[in-house]
Amino acid sequence: MAYLRSVDMLFLFQLQFTTATFFWMLFCILLGIAYACLLYRPGKLNPQNKILFALRSVAVAIIAFLLVAPAIRFIGKSTEKPLIILAQDNSASISISRPAGFNLNGYTGQFKALEQELSKEYELKPLTFGAAIKPGLNPGYKEPLSDINSVFKYINEQYPNRNIGAVVLASDGIYNQGGNPEYEAQNLKSPIYTIALGDTIPKRDLLIANVNYNNIVYLDNDFQIEISVEAFQSRGAASRLTVSNASGTVFSKGVAVNSNEYRINIPVTLSARRKGIQRFTVNLSPVSGELSTQNNTQTFFVEVIDGKNKILILANSPHPDITAIKQSVELNKNYEIKSVLISDYKSSDLGDAGLLILHQLPSSGNDIRSVLQQAATKPIWFILGAQTNLQAFSQVQDLLTINSAGASEEVIAKVNPSFYDFTLSDQTRISLPDFAPLIAPFGNYAVKNQASVLLSQQIGKIATDRPLLLFSKSGEKKTAVLAGEGVWRWRLEDFKENGNHLATNELLSKVMQFMVSKDDKRKFRVYPSKNTFDEYEHIILNAELYNENYELVNSPDVSVALKHDNKTYPFLFSKTGSGYILDAGVLPAGEYSYSASTQLGKIKHTATGQFVIIQQQTEYRQTTANHQLLYNLSALNEGELVYPSNVKSLADKIRKNELIKTISYEDRKYEELISLKLVFFLILALLSAEWFIRKRSGEV
Repeated sequence: MAYLRSVDMLFLFQLQFTTATFFWMLFCILLGIAYACLLYRPGKLNPQNKILFALRSVAVAIIAFLLVAPAIRFIGKSTEKPLIILAQDNSASISISRPAGFNLNGYTGQFKALEQELSKEYELKPLTFGAAIKPGLNPGYKEPLSDINSVFKYINEQYPNRNIGAVVLASDGIYNQGGNPEYEAQNLKSPIYTIALGDTIPKRDLLIANVNYNNIVYLDNDFQIEISVEAFQSRGAASRLTVSNASGTVFSKGVAVNSNEYRINIPVTLSARRKGIQRFTVNLSPVSGELSTQNNTQTFFVEVIDGKNKILILANSPHPDITAIKQSVELNKNYEIKSVLISDYKSSDLGDAGLLILHQLPSSGNDIRSVLQQAATKPIWFILGAQTNLQAFSQVQDLLTINSAGASEEVIAKVNPSFYDFTLSDQTRISLPDFAPLIAPFGNYAVKNQASVLLSQQIGKIATDRPLLLFSKSGEKKTAVLAGEGVWRWRLEDFKENGNHLATNELLSKVMQFMVSKDDKRKFRVYPSKNTFDEYEHIILNAELYNENYELVNSPDVSVALKHDNKTYPFLFSKTGSGYILDAGVLPAGEYSYSASTQLGKIKHTATGQFVIIQQQTEYRQTTANHQLLYNLSALNEGELVYPSNVKSLADKIRKNELIKTISYEDRKYEELISLKLVFFLILALLSAEWFIRKRSGEV
């Protein structure tokens, strides 16, 4: 069995007989008797010799019988108790919105009593869920997010082929992370019993439902945000919306609520006057009798930068890859990207572009030498395809030579773990090899100069050393080559598998960032994996240390101090590869500065920076329970919805459900008789007994 079950096991075995086996057994018995006759003549047998005769006959017969390797069939029978999953919603909305007369502590005690009652007859797996799944039943009802879908995904992944009797799901039906749980729950064949928590009656509440903004803006520019204000059961209430930053209040407007389901979007224009990360606080003044005032305030951060990086895609012909690249790059407000066909190209198009992308150029009809002369000091990224003239391509750059007869093949991207020019998230590293293959030239690849290979080519299940995506730097000029076309398929498959384009966007964004970035001459660099983290997200920092030859080293220790609200959090970086990494875990929301230090030889190095952790208020924005979702889940496999007052009845309902029952299994396997230790000890016992009797009578 795949799992160890709380079962009763019964093992039986049967010797497999055939006609040939029967005659061989008969022959072995006769052989044993004949062999015994040589030692003990039948005509002179006294009582003692008769015993010796029998012992020797049986021992020899068994040994002879083993020569044909007879098989034995083992039959193992087992029973498996039903597995009951108890899943308790641990999100903050459970404690925020409670129906009249509901005692949360009393309910929690009843749910734990249900656990004790069911444990007498069933195997139990209790867990709590919110932003993540946690084993055990110790809810604090403080999780910042609720992902009901993750419960069913966890069950389907962790307990395949198990006798899952039932799932007991206690929740208010509100989910703000993950997909609709009804789809994942359809893969479960067991009844789902839901406990309907929370209150379906809207309560008096004013809240900031959302703030829509760009997290990157440009110095000395005005930028617009949009604030969504909602109010429930608050007709006639008057409030005031304000936006403030470090210099004080920068916007103020009165809000008059004229209905019990009030919604309004308010545009606000702000100014970026200081470079760096800027904090803005949106506040909605409270009214009497509100359910919660925590959702009346929301803080957001914008990064004010000094200008955009311009990117030009120069293409041989229209191609879906160009659209895919533009869609990914345009998400980053740091970049301004445009595409031009080579047939329409003018020298002014290159202008002040910080990166030139040549898509399937040079081609048979387009030499592009004049373009390359104009872009002599600019970083260039070659993207190869069926229209690329590979002979001309090999001559116009100093990174890669490809000798090909014109054929192409499908290749899978294999991530190089030893690539250190920039980092990709673990999820992206996992996703890339699973994406659709690119179409790459078939031929001999030769890297001309020192290069860093991020992706290599894998053909089917065979990994090769042929580069797929590689980079080089000659002086201040950077060159990159993607030796394949079909990136547009990656975006489609990324969305199909993950529901987003995060992996593709991250790869393309990191490539752009690396290509347009200026060389950092600092010998000690410390930087967070991103400038803005969500609350309850692990804070990751990276560090790099270079010696006098600008070679990465990580022999000395690196310490860092994170500071927030007059508190200091000291850490020591871990060494990884030739660099450093720090997982600072989960920290309180707010603005953080960091100061890192190390010493290489006699030289001390320091680095400073900042990042932001945004407080999660999602649970405070939707507090009205969704019991319809819970009812739909219960209806999937003949389950049932109950309210907290009837939690005790669940034990009886589960006992009476005929679908929840112990399952019996039968395992069969075949082994050779000679493999049984019992046979060895039987032969040893027979021969030992014979020897002992003969020894005692003086015959040995």
